[in-house]
Amino acid sequence: MTKTRILAALLAAPAALAFAAPANAQVAGIAYANPTTVVAGSKAFGAARQQIATTYKASFDQIEARRTAAQKEAEPLLTQLDTNKDGKISQDEIKAAQAAKNPVLDKIKTAQDAADADIAKLTNPAARAELFAIESILRQYEAAQLRVVTAKKINVVLSPEVFMYAPDSADISSSITAEIDKTTPTVSIQPPADWQPSRDTMNIQQQLVQLAQMRAYQQQAQAQQQGAAPAAAGAARPAAPAPAGAKLAKPAEPR
Repeated sequence: MTKTRILAALLAAPAALAFAAPANAQVAGIAYANPTTVVAGSKAFGAARQQIATTYKASFDQIEARRTAAQKEAEPLLTQLDTNKDGKISQDEIKAAQAAKNPVLDKIKTAQDAADADIAKLTNPAARAELFAIESILRQYEAAQLRVVTAKKINVVLSPEVFMYAPDSADISSSITAEIDKTTPTVSIQPPADWQPSRDTMNIQQQLVQLAQMRAYQQQAQAQQQGAAPAAAGAARPAAPAPAGAKLAKPAEPR
């Protein structure tokens, strides 16, 4: 069947997917996988993140310093917009400044644009390194998926968005990750000088950043809940380090 006919059949009869399945079983030979999850869980990506954090530590320190400097530069300008002197800039105060064409707004924008440009220059080398690692992992994806499909006797692999319901056993992402880990536990983070990332690779990186931000938010919420518990629960745990991807900006236009 063509992909179009398969999708039409699934949408026409969604109930066919809505049944319980035994552990490690597939849904009538149909499974799904998420490439972003596969990359995020791979040994190669974890190793690449650690290497990037070490290799580009000086750049990351400069980025944080530049952000701090930009914030300090903006503080006195923002104070001028705080007309009621309550220490906050409200929407009404911003609208009033815009209506009056307050030149402070232009100064703030100029300072922010300069900071963004400086930070982009500092982040691009590390961003390229991470993108190259991601693309190297993705090159192993198709072969790893084929090995999983063959071993599990899967007939069709779809994206998670297609399913209205499926048991956890239908997700073969971790199995694909395990296959990649066997053959490619590490990848290089040094792209050739003329290398440019594909658009798919850039999309994966953005999704990885969003995934890391979501996990960081969940960890922060959990830490806050634990902090509200009695002191007998133990001392506060240190915050997890920020993922390398969360600090990276988009590089130049992809191919």
